[in-house]
Amino acid sequence: MVKRILTAAFCLSGFITQAQDVHFSQFNETPINLNPAYTGFFDGIYRVSVHHRNQWMSMGHPYVTSAGCFDIQLGNPKSPARMGLGVMAYKDQAGDSKLGTFKGLLSVSGIVQLDDRSMLSAGINGGYGQRSATIAELQWESQYINGVYDPNAASNEGNLLTSFPYVDFGGGVAYQFRSVAGNIAGKDVFEINAGLSAFHLNKPEQKFHGGGSERLYMRIIGHTHVRYDFPGTNWSLRPSLTYIVQGPAREFITGSAVRYRIKNGTKITNFFSESGIGLGCHYRLGDAIIPQLYYDLGDFFVGLAYDINVSDYSTASKSQGGWEVTLRYANLNGALYKNRK
Repeated sequence: MVKRILTAAFCLSGFITQAQDVHFSQFNETPINLNPAYTGFFDGIYRVSVHHRNQWMSMGHPYVTSAGCFDIQLGNPKSPARMGLGVMAYKDQAGDSKLGTFKGLLSVSGIVQLDDRSMLSAGINGGYGQRSATIAELQWESQYINGVYDPNAASNEGNLLTSFPYVDFGGGVAYQFRSVAGNIAGKDVFEINAGLSAFHLNKPEQKFHGGGSERLYMRIIGHTHVRYDFPGTNWSLRPSLTYIVQGPAREFITGSAVRYRIKNGTKITNFFSESGIGLGCHYRLGDAIIPQLYYDLGDFFVGLAYDINVSDYSTASKSQGGWEVTLRYANLNGALYKNRK
C-alpha cells in the first residue's frame, strides 16, 4: 500500500511542479535536446540517432522516454558560413498516472568558422507539444477496505485531467575550439565545446484540468565538454559539465569518460574514421551516479548508461534508477573533404 501511495504521489507531483521535461543521462549524445545551436554542428554531412530510457522499473510502472533526432549540415563544409537543419521528436510517459508528453521540434542553426580552430553557432527551434494524463489506474484511500485494496470500490475521484496541445520555442549559442596535431597515421585532438541554451522561451500554458492553468518555466542550460588526447598515446579524457535551471529546480551534472582509441583515422583524406571504446561516470548532484559504456565505430555509435539512485527517493526506488541506450549513425566527411586542421 505504501508503495502505491508513494508512486501516485510522485506521479501527481508533476502537475504541482508544472510537469517534467524530457530527461537523458547521456546528455552529450542528444545535442539538439541540449542546445539548438548544435544542429548540424559536427564534422559531417548528416546524423541520425535514437534514444530510449526506462527509469524506476522497481516502482511497477516505469518512466519511459523515447526520442529520435536527425540533422544535416547544409553548404560546403569548407565554407566559412554554413547552416544546420534538424528535427527531433520524443515521447515521454511517467508512472501510474501516465503523465505523457509528445513533442516534435524543427531546429535551424547558423554556423560560422571564426578561424582555423574556432567555430561559433547560433540556433533556434520550435514545434508542437501535447500533454496528457489520467487517474484511471491510480489507487485511492477510499478503495482500501479494512486495509485491503478493492479495485471495484469507488474512488470518489472525478477525472478532471485533460489532454492539451501547445507550441514551444527555444534557442541557444555554442562555441568550439579544436586543435589537431599528429601525423599521416592519426591525430591528437584538443577540443573545447561550450554553450548556453534556453527552452520554453514563450512559457507555454499548461492546463491539466478545468480549474486553472500554469505557465511552463523556461529551462536554461549551461554546458561544456572537453576532449583531450594524451599525445603519442591511444588514450583520451572526456570531461563534461552541465548546469540546468528551470524555475525553482536546479540540476548539476559533472563527470568524465576515458576513451581508448582502437583504430586511428587517416589525417589527410579522413577516408577512415577513428574508432574507440569509452568508459565513464557522471554524478547528478543529490540524485544519481551514472556509469556509462560506449563503443564508437566512427560513423556508428552505441552507448549504454545506468542511473544508480542515491537521493532520498532511493528507499522507494531501491536505489534502482534506469537504463538508457543510444544508437547513432553519422555520415562523417569522407575523402571528398580534408579534415579541418
